[in-house]
Amino acid sequence: MAGHWQRVQNSKREGDKKEMLSIKSGSAVAVLVAMTLAAASPAEAQVALELRGGLNVPTFKIADAAKAGPSFGAGLNFKLADRVWLIGDADFGFHKGADLAAGASGPSVDVYHYMGKLGYQVSGSSNGKVSLILNAGAGAMTFKVDGGSSFTYPAINVGAKLIFGLGGKVSFVVSPQGDIAFSKKAELGTSNSWVWPFAAGLRINF
Repeated sequence: MAGHWQRVQNSKREGDKKEMLSIKSGSAVAVLVAMTLAAASPAEAQVALELRGGLNVPTFKIADAAKAGPSFGAGLNFKLADRVWLIGDADFGFHKGADLAAGASGPSVDVYHYMGKLGYQVSGSSNGKVSLILNAGAGAMTFKVDGGSSFTYPAINVGAKLIFGLGGKVSFVVSPQGDIAFSKKAELGTSNSWVWPFAAGLRINF
């Protein structure tokens, strides 16, 4: 009985730590966004919507459980200053289970990425048709195991967006990203799950 109670207490402490980490991560992003909004000029406001499709690639230990798989995503981008963007991205990847012994395979895993980011335009063509934005931020990732449980962890992000103007308000965007979830080893087999969304699609300015 005492041993069971100790396990319950340990599990509760782990849950409290995980919840606190999520709160701290969300608070840091909120403070960063608020500071950037305060410095932004209303005259420079611009909004862009992205619709993307691509491939999400697990690497390192999480690749032992899931293969690269197709994805789709969307993003909302707000231009806050001359070169500064506030970005909200969501990407949804669908991964087959990794190969196991004797020709078997593990369960499929869906991985959902929710990220708030700040982007900075580091370069652009003289005619304004091509630009490169580097981004970094934080958010959460959900791992949904087929026939099993669903786990959500705080996560961080780095990446870039290469934008090619097609004419009018429409652009073509290439978006390579790297997302790292601070997962629990007891649940996913690793304490840091690296999944890379590589996507491309259309970007519409308003």
